[in-house]
Amino acid sequence: MKLGGSLVKVEKDKIGLREIFSILVFMISTKATDITVTQLIERTFNSAWMVIIGSFIMILPSLIALNLVLKKYQTKNLLEVTQITLGRPIAFLLGLILFFILLFGTAVESRSYTDQLITMNFPKTPLFILYMIFLFICLFGAKKGWEALGSVAWMVFPYITLAVTLLFVLLMKDSVLNRIFPIFGTGKWEVVKASFQSISIYGDAVIIAMMYPFVKDHKTFSKGYFGSLIYTVTLMAFMYILYILVFDYRSVGKITYPFSEATRLVNIGRVITNIETFFLTFWLLAVIVKFAVYIYLVCSVFGFVFKIKEFEHTIIPITILILLIGMYPANVMENTFLYKHQLMTYTKYYFLSLPLMLFLVVKWKEARNR
Repeated sequence: MKLGGSLVKVEKDKIGLREIFSILVFMISTKATDITVTQLIERTFNSAWMVIIGSFIMILPSLIALNLVLKKYQTKNLLEVTQITLGRPIAFLLGLILFFILLFGTAVESRSYTDQLITMNFPKTPLFILYMIFLFICLFGAKKGWEALGSVAWMVFPYITLAVTLLFVLLMKDSVLNRIFPIFGTGKWEVVKASFQSISIYGDAVIIAMMYPFVKDHKTFSKGYFGSLIYTVTLMAFMYILYILVFDYRSVGKITYPFSEATRLVNIGRVITNIETFFLTFWLLAVIVKFAVYIYLVCSVFGFVFKIKEFEHTIIPITILILLIGMYPANVMENTFLYKHQLMTYTKYYFLSLPLMLFLVVKWKEARNR
């Protein structure tokens, strides 16, 4: 399946429209359930939902350029295209940077979700034990391979969608429409600045191009790719609006995990209360799929950069490395407001510039060869 560190298409490893759609939805939309919500609302108040849309609009030209480049090289992944267009040394450097972005990003994000579980659901469980169990489950999923990850993602997608829809319906009765005002929060310019700073929210849409050869065909990839992005942006924006309508921006800015608080708020009549465990189950399913895909992607990039034919053999040691890196921050504040903030600040330039650079070089080469 792998030759010289490159990924080569094998028919049985390809996934379809539904699988790529659900994978990308889980990878991005779960960011509307973590501490990122609080950070954005603290900066932009009522207009935090506009940041979600604004960030997508800003990175959209790069994503379109990336899709056009992938269409030209339909059997190549992101780094293989980079190697063809920019040369082996630059591809190695950019691949190495992508590996570290993925490695540290996965460690920081997975630690953040574990902190969320401990804070809201398992306060007496030691961090290391819960974190190790969580990553072990994700490792098990990653070991099953790309096709299995796609199948599981699509299998659980309808149930998670139903759970999210039920949560929205139950929260609507506690929402107050006037809390959406003032519509631009701290001001239009602050929305623009926050949108640019938050572009990394959609960085996964660039990273997923590593698995482009393992999607049925370009048409399938494009439909699933842009369809999932439109769905995800709409879902995330609506979730942000709902947080503001239910809690008000003054309150939600002080709530560490608005999603978890929202699940505790809802009930069905006077009899069925405390149903947060129901929503926690489906949230965990989405998060496990997300990080299983992340681990698989980290290993695939590592395999390409260091020319490891069977990169699946690196899944266990790289997961252990993620565990060790994730345990390094002393507390949730250091992990979130230092390391996660720095990753979001600097990685946005990579995700914005790489697709555009590849597109411009390809066009330049085409013009020169005419």
